[in-house]
Amino acid sequence: MTPFTINASSVRLPEDARAALENHRDVQVVAHRRPRYVLVNADDYALISPLLDRVRRGAPVPIEDLLDDDDFALIAELEAEDDGLLFGALEAQPQDDAGP
Repeated sequence: MTPFTINASSVRLPEDARAALENHRDVQVVAHRRPRYVLVNADDYALISPLLDRVRRGAPVPIEDLLDDDDFALIAELEAEDDGLLFGALEAQPQDDAGP
């Protein structure tokens, strides 16, 4: 989907909001104490716009598209911890008949 485009001279944006966008921070616009809009750096928007298009069309978003490198690293750690487990379940430990 092609975004609706306006000229920058039509928009008043405070300098601190411009600086935030240049530093790849999102800027939330609030009206009557409620979030109304979010401004996003153009490079960041280019990364997420395909996902937005899928959501707007009602298409599912593959989980791989929602995860980042940190998520994949965590999954790999958890899988390594599960090494030796049978389908993620702990094997029963033999019980000592001597009692406490």
